[in-house]
Amino acid sequence: MPGRRLILCGILLLTVGCGGVSDAPDRRVVKGSVTLNGEPLEGAVIRFLPQPAGPVAAGKIINGMYEISNKGGVPLGKHRVEIKGTPILPADTEGKSLGEIDAATKPAIPVPEKFNSKSELEATVESGSEPFFVDFELKD
Repeated sequence: MPGRRLILCGILLLTVGCGGVSDAPDRRVVKGSVTLNGEPLEGAVIRFLPQPAGPVAAGKIINGMYEISNKGGVPLGKHRVEIKGTPILPADTEGKSLGEIDAATKPAIPVPEKFNSKSELEATVESGSEPFFVDFELKD
């Protein structure tokens, strides 16, 4: 009898523990455009920070466009959004030394603090199966 109980407990743990209810939030792919003073933002990162708390979702902004699809996208709900400039690496780095890559790297485009560390930007991601579009038109 004790052997059967152990086997039943093992089966129960496998079915509940491995395929049970997930506490991960529902997500949706989010994409859109970002301009700064009317120009497409090149070389930046956008982050969606759930309010009041939750897992952060982020993606690169390239030539003014972004798409966040990792882990299913951005958690549903209200977010504070941060946008920060990053150095722009050359498109082709194959066969180049670190010095050549460093010399060809463009400096980060300065994004005002009101859009990054002190961001006032917000977005609410709603449920759905198609990508959710959010565009940002930033002005100094």
